[in-house]
Amino acid sequence: MDEKVKFIAAVCDGSVSITSLCETFGISRKTGYKWLNRYRQEGP
Repeated sequence: MDEKVKFIAAVCDGSVSITSLCETFGISRKTGYKWLNRYRQEGP
């Protein structure tokens, strides 16, 4: 599964903060929010 898809699934789960998820996935908060916003605008 693509890392972006895993990240979005974890965000949608809502049990962990985006900041924590970004640390776990080894990405910046800016990148995490960019992925999330792109998903919200364009869908899966």
